[in-house]
Amino acid sequence: MKCFSRLRRFPFLRITLVRFGIVGLLGEALYFLLYGLFISLTGSTSSSLALAGGICILVNAYSHSRITFRVRFSGRLLLGYVQIQILGFGLAFLSGLALEHAGAGKWLIALITYLLWSVASFLLTRLLYSDQGARAKLDRVNPLP
Repeated sequence: MKCFSRLRRFPFLRITLVRFGIVGLLGEALYFLLYGLFISLTGSTSSSLALAGGICILVNAYSHSRITFRVRFSGRLLLGYVQIQILGFGLAFLSGLALEHAGAGKWLIALITYLLWSVASFLLTRLLYSDQGARAKLDRVNPLP
């Protein structure tokens, strides 16, 4: 944990969006590493997707709570994070269909849907986690009997 306290000396890491991006990129790298590992072990694409994706959802939910938004991790946050990712997927999928129907190029569709999913994820996760942080502060100030 000392490395995290050392990292706080860098001013740009005080910006939530920067921390969100770093955690997101590390999560993407972990996903590809795990996918490669599981595909080489099992040979099954669907199993590899499920295992790597499931592990990364758990790791990202925890990392965003502790590193990005600096709040205590809870089951409520995990459930909210999963719901946000499902919503992001739906938004990206439907936008991708609309862009494809409009004749947009495949890589442009990939970029736009990735940006939509990322922005929606950041805004909704920030809302969820900041609400959790505010509740935790209230509980410390006014503990329940």
